[in-house]
Amino acid sequence: MNQVLRLTLAGILLTAVIQLEGCGGQNDENLPETVAISGTVSYQGKPVPGATVMLYPVQGRKPASGLSDDTGQFTLTTFNKNDGALPGEHKVTVNAYESTPAGLYMKSSVPEKYANESSSPLMVTISRTDPELKLELVD
Repeated sequence: MNQVLRLTLAGILLTAVIQLEGCGGQNDENLPETVAISGTVSYQGKPVPGATVMLYPVQGRKPASGLSDDTGQFTLTTFNKNDGALPGEHKVTVNAYESTPAGLYMKSSVPEKYANESSSPLMVTISRTDPELKLELVD
């Protein structure tokens, strides 16, 4: 199995696990407070559809995730659907794939440096005063 296909499958599996974990409908009053966050993701000035956006807290363990629509818009989930992200600084990753012209395999539709927490240059600070993220990816 080639590297791109393995990365694609790993990204899909990770997204599914995190989304399922976040859809538990938890009403536990002991859960940390989150900030409702939505945003857009673009690359070379164009929306990135079907992108998995992940925010990993610098202080904490529970990431937030969202999936962009055809216009690049996403809403983040941490514990319950669309509840947002934990306040504070976060490392951001973006994974998006498209099939090749021959349709034989998937390739990343954004620079691969954004796919990994250790290589992504994106950092954001989540606060109540700015509930909208604008992620503009560059080469």
